[in-house]
Amino acid sequence: MSQLSNTGFPSVGLPKSHLRDTHDLMDAAAHYRTLIALGRDEFLAAAAPAAFVRYREPGQANTFDQTMTIDQDSIDETLPHGQFNVTDIGIELYPLAKKPGASFPDRITLGRTSNNDICVADHSVSRLHAYVRHHGHGWVVADAGSKNGSWLRGEALEPRRERPLTSRNVLRVGDVDLTFYSAIDLFSVLGGGA
Repeated sequence: MSQLSNTGFPSVGLPKSHLRDTHDLMDAAAHYRTLIALGRDEFLAAAAPAAFVRYREPGQANTFDQTMTIDQDSIDETLPHGQFNVTDIGIELYPLAKKPGASFPDRITLGRTSNNDICVADHSVSRLHAYVRHHGHGWVVADAGSKNGSWLRGEALEPRRERPLTSRNVLRVGDVDLTFYSAIDLFSVLGGGA
């Protein structure tokens, strides 16, 4: 079961390394897939309240140099729900959990360096690229003044101007597409039943 840290963000039962290298990112996805087997209630109790998912081309899961983007006018997702078997696709899963002792206790930072709560190892991602935070009953996202910019649902984000972030929205940071999922939607996407 997840525990709340002193910042109010959950401390998820993941490796103490805080998922900072490629191997651990794959372990986070595997960890969440094993939580699926426990059932919906146990998954929701153990998982972070939300997560970003980066999908990879089949056969490219371990190279971490390309992101798979599906272009469909009617669906605003990197990977449309229900059209692919997610277990056949490489994914990186970034739980929205605050790193103990990290700066900015009211927000979850996303960037290229390991001092961020979410570390995305890609040359197009700035050291501190963007942040998300819980706001009311939902989430908001803002670009942190990055060099290569951020886009939400295809629209450029103005630096430090927060915008609502809802489940299944695609956030582009630099050249990287990340799909945002609430825990309940992530349960479904990873193959959990209703």
